Amino acid sequence: MMKMPPPHKTLLPILFALVVAILPHIVRLPLWIIFWCAGMWGYQVGTLKSGWPGPGIVLRRILTGIGIAGLLLTYTTRLGPDAYLGLLAIMAALKPFEMLSHRDRMITVFLAYFIVITSLFQSETLAITLYMFVSVGITTAVLVRINDPEGRFSNNLKLSGVIMAQAMPLMAVLFLLFPRIQGSLFGLSLMGGAKSGFSDSMSPGSVSMLVENDAVAFRAEFDGWIPPPELRYWRGIVFENFDGRKWSMERQTPETTGLLSGSQAAAYTINLEPHQGRWLFALEMPSQIPRSAILFTDNTLRSRRPVFKTLRYSLSSNTRYDAGTEDPDHLLRLTRLPEALNPQAIELAKEITQTAGGVDEKIDRILQFFEAGGFVYTLQPPRLGRHPVDDFLFKSKKGYCEHYASAFAVMMRAVGIPARIVGGYLGGERNPYGNFLVVRQNDAHVWVEVWHPDRGWLRVDPTAVVAPERITGGMEEALGQTGLMRKYFGGISNLMDQIRFGWEAISAGFSAWFQGYSYEQQRALLEKIGITADNWTSSLKALAILLLILVVATAGAIAFIVLKPNSRKPDAIRKHYTLFSEKLDRAGLTRKPGMGPLDYAAYASKNRPDLTRRIMEITDLYIGLRYQGHPSKTALADFIKKIREFKPVIK
Repeated sequence: MMKMPPPHKTLLPILFALVVAILPHIVRLPLWIIFWCAGMWGYQVGTLKSGWPGPGIVLRRILTGIGIAGLLLTYTTRLGPDAYLGLLAIMAALKPFEMLSHRDRMITVFLAYFIVITSLFQSETLAITLYMFVSVGITTAVLVRINDPEGRFSNNLKLSGVIMAQAMPLMAVLFLLFPRIQGSLFGLSLMGGAKSGFSDSMSPGSVSMLVENDAVAFRAEFDGWIPPPELRYWRGIVFENFDGRKWSMERQTPETTGLLSGSQAAAYTINLEPHQGRWLFALEMPSQIPRSAILFTDNTLRSRRPVFKTLRYSLSSNTRYDAGTEDPDHLLRLTRLPEALNPQAIELAKEITQTAGGVDEKIDRILQFFEAGGFVYTLQPPRLGRHPVDDFLFKSKKGYCEHYASAFAVMMRAVGIPARIVGGYLGGERNPYGNFLVVRQNDAHVWVEVWHPDRGWLRVDPTAVVAPERITGGMEEALGQTGLMRKYFGGISNLMDQIRFGWEAISAGFSAWFQGYSYEQQRALLEKIGITADNWTSSLKALAILLLILVVATAGAIAFIVLKPNSRKPDAIRKHYTLFSEKLDRAGLTRKPGMGPLDYAAYASKNRPDLTRRIMEITDLYIGLRYQGHPSKTALADFIKKIREFKPVIK
């Protein structure tokens, strides 16, 4: 039976591994679970340092019941990944109280591994991946510590690093060759919540809520020319139905007549972050689309599966385009407005355009109204009443892009011009270390499309006449935030920007090569080495043989390193016992083959009775240090001292 090391040798390292594993999840866990873990782990430190009594089995069961009950009350609607993480955290907080055996300690450390894995449910970014490697390294070092509690933790970390390095080749092969699952596992989302703020509806305030979210929405890597800011309209979703307050999507059908023609083409690849929807973002208007996308009649792209993980796709767009044809019945529906709602806006539109000629002049008249009407671009507009467009136009005159787009579209429809709202992103920050743009959630934007009988769908952005700097300089410049940062924190701000750009360039490469490794890319790789769908059975056999060869080769390399004579430096105990044997050899007491320590001591004592006491002392110390579990530092120091002082006289 394995001798249990003292609690202070393993408890603190185990708690450290659990804290490191749970740290990235603090923002996801409910506050009470965070306090639960902190309280339980803090009390466990108290039992070690101050001798506090640990909870008995009855109290532990009560605490377990309370934790599970709290979990069920917190996640009442859906027991998804967040609930699973919460359960792991609750158990990890309680398990150290019952570490009464070696097996208990091992299980507690395995809990840390499971918590580390759940980081992938939240994010697959480079930062999380690097943190997971660090956490796994620390957890593995603690696993080593449990089996070698007297060793130095730095040595445990070194061994952990060696183990992880040995696993790298197999990990690389599995990453490249293990079948990629298209979509999510079992059709379920592993992400705790949608990351994109877009949904199938839009109302006042729904877009402005995204401004405080600077998370990356996607990265666009360009093959050559990058369009200027005023052409960076990233189309994603179209709202056609209006109930007086809220805009929503119309059910669309796949486009069958083909892509729109145009000029000023841009070719690019997008790395889209998970948002759990199906919509894909593309510069207006897409001219070539990936096989994994579907083009709909409203010129939006949809994925064939929900985007549960980072999606990489390549396409091209014509930033100058001709908008094609449209069904007359569909255009008629896009002129309808709900009755008895926003009557002032409708009357105003008719009054402004009463003397206007064609569609172009009507558009210009209404845009002039916004430009000269004293409107303010702001993130904090007042609440609007039952007639939100009327309240915005005649009372508040303060709003974000969705307020201007909604009001403009209503006024267009009021004068018989088909109009709809397009949602997506505007702009994107260019990275100086790469030919790509980073588009964030706070770049979210909506604009209007109106139907021109001669030119088709025209993009009209009323925000451009109220806050033109939003189009050319981005949201921060439009709100006056960039200037303040440069004024008060100029040098630091520039340095932080350079660090951020560098990190984003590295993250973009990671996203392209690792996160973006898809089923299609794997299939292309397998085809290059002769594995195709036609010979799948034989291909599986070949893969199995390849993996077997790799495993055998890895095992052989490890065995060679471990078993190779003198491949490792002798430890201090063996080293000094060898020195002791050499001193006896010089005194004429040569150790014969097959002699163990006791036999050698008996032989030497018989031939040199004057050395018997010191020989037996050193031999007993050696056997105790070598074969009786975990040696103490005091015994080792005494052993080394006695050997150094041992100087037999040669007779």
